[in-house]
Amino acid sequence: MEEHEQSRLEELLTCPVCQDIFSDPRQLPCGHSMCLSCLNDLLVHSSDSPLRCPDCRAQFREVVDVQRSYALAHISEDYKLCKSRRETLAKKVYCDCCSETKTLAFKTCLKCEVSMCKEHVRNHQELPAFTGHPLVGPLSDLAERKCPQHEDEVLRYYCNSSRRYICNICALDSKHLCVDSEKSSVLQRQLTDYLNQEFKTLIEHVAESAGAVSRLQEDFQYYRRRPPDLRVNGVTFILLFLWFIVLYYAYNYSVENQMLTEALEKQCPKTPSERL
Repeated sequence: MEEHEQSRLEELLTCPVCQDIFSDPRQLPCGHSMCLSCLNDLLVHSSDSPLRCPDCRAQFREVVDVQRSYALAHISEDYKLCKSRRETLAKKVYCDCCSETKTLAFKTCLKCEVSMCKEHVRNHQELPAFTGHPLVGPLSDLAERKCPQHEDEVLRYYCNSSRRYICNICALDSKHLCVDSEKSSVLQRQLTDYLNQEFKTLIEHVAESAGAVSRLQEDFQYYRRRPPDLRVNGVTFILLFLWFIVLYYAYNYSVENQMLTEALEKQCPKTPSERL
């Protein structure tokens, strides 16, 4: 069933002229589409007058200002990328570190651009020197993951505004900053301000606690000079009071930390490397 649906989708995304997946599709007045290069070839070489649609054979006396089908173009690009991924996963990828035997790769490091088996990937997973190295499923051809604008960079993130995968340099370009990134920046500033305010409040509480501890020390010295029975009761009271202070601040810190963690998980977008 899945193969049938995939075949049907590829049929819908196939240009009727070149019989390939649409590239820069243009919509004709009848509603059908074809690649821009195919349309130009038809306009130049077609002997039909007027021009006929390859699908429905509708006639057009002239084709002026044919609009680009943006939705179809994005779907076609995404389908090409998914198809390329499936073909890549179907190929066997071997570990680049195993020189004597051919061992199937377990992960590919996008930064080092090497594929590794389960044995050799341990260094990337355990050593601090490899912290931040993105590991993905084994890839046979990393050239397909290279950014077309920046050849030395690997595609790592998905931009919602341009609906395509981008590299680190593209992510820094203001043209490709999506609304989610802007919302994330606003949320980050708000959380930073909130944390700064909470930190100031915590400092004030610490200062108040220091004053309370100083007074308790004075009371402790006072009770040390009292009879034994009263001294024991006073020390017990002081210890209980200190214990309640510790519990109070520990509980507040736990609740606030949990609230901040949940807010970040709900509001902040996923890391682009996870989408790949």
